[in-house]
Amino acid sequence: MAKKKKRAIALSGGGPVAGIEIGALKAFEENKIDFDIYSCACVGSWVGCLYNSLAKDNDKIKTLDKFFRDQIFIPDDIYESFPIDYKVFRIDYLNDYYKLVEKLFDFNTYKYLFLPQRIYEFGWNLMNNPPKGMDEYFYRIGEGMALNPLARFMVELQYKVKKSGIAGLISSNSFIDKYIDFKHLFKTDKIVYLNAYDLSKKELKIFINRYKHKFNDIDADALMAGSSVLHYTENKTIDGEKYKYCEGAVIDTVNLDVLLDEHQDLDEIWVVKITDYNEVTPPKNLIESALIGVMLPFDTIADDDIKLFTYRLKEFNQKNKKKIKLIQMEMQYKKVNYNWNHSNLDEGIKIGYEGTLKSINKYKKK
Repeated sequence: MAKKKKRAIALSGGGPVAGIEIGALKAFEENKIDFDIYSCACVGSWVGCLYNSLAKDNDKIKTLDKFFRDQIFIPDDIYESFPIDYKVFRIDYLNDYYKLVEKLFDFNTYKYLFLPQRIYEFGWNLMNNPPKGMDEYFYRIGEGMALNPLARFMVELQYKVKKSGIAGLISSNSFIDKYIDFKHLFKTDKIVYLNAYDLSKKELKIFINRYKHKFNDIDADALMAGSSVLHYTENKTIDGEKYKYCEGAVIDTVNLDVLLDEHQDLDEIWVVKITDYNEVTPPKNLIESALIGVMLPFDTIADDDIKLFTYRLKEFNQKNKKKIKLIQMEMQYKKVNYNWNHSNLDEGIKIGYEGTLKSINKYKKK
């Protein structure tokens, strides 16, 4: 009998395009392609951890679909006029209120609100050099607003309250542990990695579902640390440490290097990249612009990750006389977008399924 191939799969980051990974796993299941190792980043960590925390007799794809549909993505009719993922980016209103009160009672909030010398200079320049043309006119309006004490006070309260993101992070006890069985995740024979970036130490941290390992344990805090989207969510701290994290996808979107560092006996590495910068279209409104602003760096980092890893793998194979293959899924990304609604989830699942089937058929022919 032929030796069973040892396979790893990389599930990249790419938040609202998570459906592609669900569709890909469905295609792998149907073709009985199994993986020994899962290396994940950002939303790929949610997919990889939930998938491998489920019992074998569980319909894993159905459970993944239901979780993301019910707990992450928004029904289309609600999203249409409220295009904000209030499920993912949950605002902690009580703690935000406390932080606002703290800001109001901080002397430094009022220290620089009134700048009489600057106001005098502005008025003098305005009288002696009146604006010429619309651009200069609007420039002067902006300059005046920047000196207006009330405007300065409102901006101070909006941007300088002690919080690093719009939304607070979801409580691990009330949400993540309810859906992901971490005890079972550590008992499975599948190895799962996820990454998070330590903003304090300036280094990428790897987490694993194995106790007493050189890497840190995967838990709810690690999962949230690896999903802390800058600007949108507060930076996560772990175990009361002073170190703050953001998602590892900003540094390594596909998280491939750990596979070669730790598993040099692999036969194949399959990559499910769920974003493509070549398919990004100009935003039509502010919400699309904000989403593209988050996702576009992942699009480019993912491609660079794969290119760099391809060269590294080639050198490794030549040096060690190995034949580890890198297999990329071929996806038609054009029909997906970065909206957190059900129709985009459905389209992603369809694209991930069809693209992976196509890639599997090519693989079988070879």
